[in-house]
Amino acid sequence: MNITEPIDPLFSGIFPCGIVYADRTRERHGDYVRLAFLPFKTLELDLEADCPPALVARIRSDAAVIQARKGQEFQVSTCQQTVTLGS
Repeated sequence: MNITEPIDPLFSGIFPCGIVYADRTRERHGDYVRLAFLPFKTLELDLEADCPPALVARIRSDAAVIQARKGQEFQVSTCQQTVTLGS
């Protein structure tokens, strides 16, 4: 018997200018569908209009952890590059 775990649709990726939240179960133009973006500079969460309501609370919760670190350094790469959150 082959039992598989359901795929968690929420994916977050750290990019040089912010965090992208995406739905790994849907694709658009060959990439996961973007649900929200949290820019490091402003820390103002931008939710997409088609973000599933079931994921909004999880995204806001994760973003709140980053937003609470305003003024702190945040590592954006494996070679130790950092940005100052909210600057």
